[in-house]
Amino acid sequence: MDSNMVGHLTPEGAAGVRPVFGVTMTAMNNPVLIDEDGPVRLLTLNDPERANPLSWELVIALTEALRSAADAPEVRAVILTGAGRHFSAGADLSALQQVATGSHSDSLRRDSESLRELFEVLLGHPKLTIAAVHGAAIGGGCGLATACDLVVAEPSSVFAYTEVTIGYVPALVLTFLTRRVAGQVARRLLLDPERISGERAMELGLVDHLVDAGNALDRAHDLAVSMARKGSAAAIATTKKLLNETVGMGWREALAQAAEVNASHRLHPECKRGVKTFLEEKRTPDWLEEE
Repeated sequence: MDSNMVGHLTPEGAAGVRPVFGVTMTAMNNPVLIDEDGPVRLLTLNDPERANPLSWELVIALTEALRSAADAPEVRAVILTGAGRHFSAGADLSALQQVATGSHSDSLRRDSESLRELFEVLLGHPKLTIAAVHGAAIGGGCGLATACDLVVAEPSSVFAYTEVTIGYVPALVLTFLTRRVAGQVARRLLLDPERISGERAMELGLVDHLVDAGNALDRAHDLAVSMARKGSAAAIATTKKLLNETVGMGWREALAQAAEVNASHRLHPECKRGVKTFLEEKRTPDWLEEE
C-alpha cells in the first residue's frame, strides 16, 4: 500500500478494500494501514474479521508505524482507529490459547515485552496522538485508546477492562490508567469490570469528545489539524515529555526539572518565532504554515 496516498479515510470499508475520497485502496493483509492527510498520519488496525485483536504481528507493525511517525517532521499528529466495526477487541485468541495450553514461557514473555514496547512508544510519542473509537475497545484495545493524548468516541462505543474476568492481570494498562481517570475510578474499572458506553466513558474521563455515530474519525482529524495549527511542534513534544517525566516526582524535583526546561526551551527557534510574531503582529503563529 502506498503510504503517501493522500486521503481522509473511514473504517467501514476496510475488510481488504477501503474507500478514500472515492479512490479504492487494497489492504493486502497489512496488519496496520498507514495513510496521510496533510500533517495527519492515520494508522488503522487492520484485522476487521477478528475485531482487530492485538496480535503479535499487529503490535510489532503498530510499534514500527508509530516510530516512523515520530521521526517524520511532516507529521504533526497521529490518529489510531480500527478497520471494520470495532476499534480493538483486545487480546488475540491465539495468544490466549498459548496460555490455556501452557506454552513455553519464552513465547509468552516475547508477547508481553512487545506489548510493553508498544505502550512505551505510544505514551512517549512526541506528536499529538488521538484515538478515534467506534464499536468495541476492550482490554488491551481500551488501553490503546487510553494511552493516546485524546480519545474521540461515538455513543454506541463500548469500553471495558475485562482482563480479570478470564484470570488475566491488566498489568500494563494499570500503570497509566490513572493518568486519565481518578484512582478510585481506575480501581473500579479494573477490579469490577463492566462494559460502558461512550456516554458513560465520557462521564468518567476515558473519552474527551463524544460525537454522533460515524463521525469519530472526522472529528479526530479536525482536532488533530486544529491542535497542530495552534501549537508549536517542538513545544508540544517538550510538554508531553515533561508531563511524562514529572509524574510521580516530588514537587521540588518536578519544579527543578520544569525550570530547566523553561529556560532551555526559550532558546528554541520555534519559541523565538512565536514570541516575535506575538510582539510584532499581535497574534500567535499558524504552526502549519511554512516558516
